[in-house]
Parts: sequence; C-alpha cells; structure tokens
Amino acid sequence: MEYIKKNIAPWEIKYGQIALTGQDYQKAISLFSDYIGNSFDIETYLGKFKNKNFLHEPHKNSLRLACGPFFKKLQDGDTIFLIPKDLNSVEILNKKPKQSETEIVKELSLESTQNNKETLDLLISLVKENRQLRDFNNELIVYKDRLEKYNNLDYIFEDEKFMEDWLERNIHKAVPNLEIIDRQPIIIWKKERFMLNKPDFFCVDRTTKEFVIIENKIRGRNRTIGTQYLTYKAWAKRNIGSINEKYEDKGLKATKDFKFIIITDKTDERLEAICEDNNIALVLIDGGIILEQIYPY
Repeated sequence: MEYIKKNIAPWEIKYGQIALTGQDYQKAISLFSDYIGNSFDIETYLGKFKNKNFLHEPHKNSLRLACGPFFKKLQDGDTIFLIPKDLNSVEILNKKPKQSETEIVKELSLESTQNNKETLDLLISLVKENRQLRDFNNELIVYKDRLEKYNNLDYIFEDEKFMEDWLERNIHKAVPNLEIIDRQPIIIWKKERFMLNKPDFFCVDRTTKEFVIIENKIRGRNRTIGTQYLTYKAWAKRNIGSINEKYEDKGLKATKDFKFIIITDKTDERLEAICEDNNIALVLIDGGIILEQIYPY
C-alpha cells in the first residue's frame, strides 16, 4: 500500500495546513495526481472533512493541504499517514497502514530476490578467489619442483640471482605499490669511468611516481650494505635529472627524497640498526611465501 508519512511541524499546526516538499513532494505528485485540481473529502481518525483541495505550487516543489479543524488539533511531532482511498476521498491515519496479503507476499518475494542476488554475488567472489589461489598454488609448485633439485637446502634462495628472478615476478608481494623498471642497471661515476656499480633493481612507486632502489641479500650476506647504500644514494642524488629522462616512459618523477629498500632472507642487529638510523625499508622474506616489513616502506 502506497502512502505518505508526514511528521507535523509547529507552523503546520498554527496555520492548519501541511506542506509536502522534497522527496515527499515527488512521491505525492505521483500518488495524488488524480486529486490535484479536484475537490475531495478527508477521512481522518478525528472525523470527516468535506470539499478539500491540494494547493499545487510547482515553482516551489510544494503540495499543500489545508484543513484547520483537523491539523490544528495535532501536536508538534505527531506522525500521520496520507493514503489515496478513492477518487472522492483521501484517508489520514495516525498509524502505519496494514499491508494486504498480496503486498506482504510481494515484499517477501522482493526480499528473497535480494537475498538470492547477495548469495550469487558471494558465490562469484568465492569463485574468483578460488582461481587466484589455484594460480598462486601452481606458482608455488613450480618453485617447489625447482627447490627439490637441491640436497639438504637450508634456504629457499640459494643465490641472489635466484632471489632476483623471483622478485622480478613477485615484487608486489614484498611492496604492493612498486613496479620494477630496471634490473641490474649499471651506474657510472662520470669522472671515474672504470668505477661501475650495479644495484639490483630500480623501481617506480605507482602511487607517488617516486624513485626506489632495491638491494636484495641472501644467507646474511649483507656486510657491504652500508657502503652500497651510501654509494647509490650519493650517485642518485647527483643524477636525478638523467634518471627521470631515462625512465620518462615509466612515468617516473624522481626527487632527492627517493626511497631505498633492502629485501633479505636473514637479518641481524647490525642490519636493522643501519636501516633504522637511515630510514631504509627492510623486508624479511621467508621461503618466498611469508614477507614481513621489519621497517615499513
């Protein structure tokens, strides 16, 4: 059953009329379209009142109904329900109208449809998640087969190249926002051409477009990390312009505030102290599956 729910305001009691505006106006125009421009009776819980009209003010999006003998008897905050009864009368109740059996069945049917849709959406989501898990499991199986070739292997990453291969395909598992733009890039000191260095990865942060250098270490081979960090940091700060030019097609917008990340399968007090004091992100990787950001990116 269609109806308008209306909360009574003090001014409506004072002037003996109500105004249907906003969303109520849009609904009332549809619900009472056959009454606008015609006279009708109001049948209320306080009596019947004859020959009433709607005052339609389209420019104000307002539909007014005046009936001083009825509305002036109401109290501030009262709630009434307006219902089209027949072409000659409008009914006003002080309680929510009861639904017919047909309306109850229709509402239950709609609720059931909504529940079915939610169930279907959940099933679709589970199917997608299951596919992702299968793909991830297949990837792990490939690495497991490769690892089984090693005898008495204590570490999943036997050499840094193996770890680099894995990181190149799975950097998002270590730091979600990163995209690798170069692997083992050669950096040259202009005045010392014979002095070459090769960081493991150059990356771009997909969110900030900032420059990121990654160095990976396995089996605790991090004794030179402090020197490498200072070397790469000094070189990058002096070459920001050329770095941006070289990787312009990657959307890189490097500044002197670029980040440095160490990814390792074994950490110690010395390495963690270096990272903490120099604001270096430190990611501990265990078996290619579990990653922990000791010092967050």
